[in-house]
Amino acid sequence: MKKYTIIAIIALGIILGFLTGMYLYKINQIDYNSKEQIAKTVEDECTILGELNDQELENLITTSVEEEKASPNCIITLKIYYNKCEHLLESKQKIEDTEVNLTEEELKERFSDWEVQKFTPTEIVLYKEVNEFCNEHYLLKEKDGYIAIFKLDENNNQTFLELTDISTQYLTEEDLKKIQEGIAIYTKKELNKTLEDFE
Repeated sequence: MKKYTIIAIIALGIILGFLTGMYLYKINQIDYNSKEQIAKTVEDECTILGELNDQELENLITTSVEEEKASPNCIITLKIYYNKCEHLLESKQKIEDTEVNLTEEELKERFSDWEVQKFTPTEIVLYKEVNEFCNEHYLLKEKDGYIAIFKLDENNNQTFLELTDISTQYLTEEDLKKIQEGIAIYTKKELNKTLEDFE
């Protein structure tokens, strides 16, 4: 009885060893085939790319990259540099419906006289230079006991815009002197800030 048990155990061990060996061989064979297939695919793609001329290769790369498009939430920043006064004015606006889903190339076509400085789905920055004098030059000075706002042109000619409700009688001596001499200001933002400081 012992003899048959020992023979059965040995036979079982041989069978298990054989099955384990076959299993490991299969796993290694699958791994080797996968690596060989990847290498073959890479080699084939490199061969195909090597056979393309420059134009075909550029077209292949262009079509394989998904182009970014302007989203409905996009903000456009317009930067205009005025050569005559050397000022840069910036303004921000929400994208118009007709500009939503435009690619950078389509935007360049539509705004051909602008330089696209930045293009993402949520932010576009356009820039251009003009040989003009910007219209955001102001002068604050006294008129009838109040601070008045004048607009300045490129020859420093003054055009009266409006009389504020800020009385000059309550200004400090230093501020009153500045107002009497006239305070030149550039941009509406700076104008509003200066007026707030006097209030």
